[in-house]
Amino acid sequence: MERKDMPVVHVFAKVVPDVAALEHDPATLSPRLDTAPRKIGEADQVALEAGVRVKEMFGGEVVVLSAGYELSEALLREALAMGADKCFYVNDASLASADSWVTANVLAALSARAGPAQLYLCGEASSDYSNYQIGPRLAERLGFPCITHVTQLELSGDTVRAVRTLEDRVQMVEVEAPVVVSVGLELAQPRLPSLLMIRAASRKPLTRVELGELGLSADELTPRLSRISLKVAKSTRRNVTLTGDPRECAATLIDHLVREGVLQAR
Repeated sequence: MERKDMPVVHVFAKVVPDVAALEHDPATLSPRLDTAPRKIGEADQVALEAGVRVKEMFGGEVVVLSAGYELSEALLREALAMGADKCFYVNDASLASADSWVTANVLAALSARAGPAQLYLCGEASSDYSNYQIGPRLAERLGFPCITHVTQLELSGDTVRAVRTLEDRVQMVEVEAPVVVSVGLELAQPRLPSLLMIRAASRKPLTRVELGELGLSADELTPRLSRISLKVAKSTRRNVTLTGDPRECAATLIDHLVREGVLQAR
């Protein structure tokens, strides 16, 4: 269905450590975050892909919004290469310790600075903290409805329809835009930018906004939550090797599993 006006989509993207390449200190089990390669979070890439598909179907524009510390413009241009039209970002040392409260306040203010939108998209959780809070907090701050855990998304005029995949059920919901939507990884496969798209991204607007320009109070920039420690989960294997007759090995394996409580004896 055609829209009377072309939608503006705001996509909130967080730059996170690449968990797949993350190393840890064997003595303290603390992850080496300072040396880890960084990327746009996987769920946020899905949100961006969803926004670009909306633009391809209805026109309009996709605006990427990001906030953090030591943000790389090269990474943000990757978002532009994926199909976004412009990017606004805040890069401030104080955001190194930001929790979901602070991050949502900054992103909501940055969104207001970028202008109004009909659809606000973000990943349902970041791969570093996995708090699942940004979507609902943004909706509260912006004053719009919120749909979480979305795995299918459809626009029809000003109506947004979404499928929410939950632990024990699947819901279909409908709401009038504007709306904040947090998406799951199942919603879409992010595209790989072509060389032409990468070159075009170098000419797209990438605007840095200073934190002090957003008019936030000291309370809005004070974290409610502080991280005391962060350690990787350590697991050990017994490395038991069974040799001999296959039937005897199978019986021995079953005996081990019963004693460990993995299997229940009858």
